[in-house]
Amino acid sequence: MPAISAADARTQIVDLLTDTVYQALGLKETLEDERKSLESQDLDAIAAAAQSKTACVAKLQVLDNKRSQLCESWGFATGPDQMQELIDWCDDSELIASRWDHLLIIAAESSALNMTNGAIVRVRQQQFDSSLSLIRGVTPGSDTYGRNGGEAGDFGRRSLAEA
Repeated sequence: MPAISAADARTQIVDLLTDTVYQALGLKETLEDERKSLESQDLDAIAAAAQSKTACVAKLQVLDNKRSQLCESWGFATGPDQMQELIDWCDDSELIASRWDHLLIIAAESSALNMTNGAIVRVRQQQFDSSLSLIRGVTPGSDTYGRNGGEAGDFGRRSLAEA
């Protein structure tokens, strides 16, 4: 049995989850801003979004570590069942469960947004690589390996000054 009362644990974890949900919503908003800046190709906005995203993730990591350490200090083992065990022990009003579920939904939405943003970056990179290959005078995508698995030759590896 944890050394803290169920009511005190519930209050502390709800407050922490509330802060975490707030930060997660900030990350989600940042990812939405990042997507808009990627679509408009606004380099300053992309840089600002990347900086903001890094800060949001750092804050979320601190909060999650605090949550995990708090649960451990109450006697709950680390791992995927930690929150469920805590919920089973002290969440008679289902407030913790609803905050936790809300956080998991935001995390899933943020993950999907981040994957979309990553796909946009990869498409832009492929477009850039194709354009660069054309400037170099090679077929896009052929300047890495030839049909036999060997290097295609020096033709695709010339500097732009030579092309």
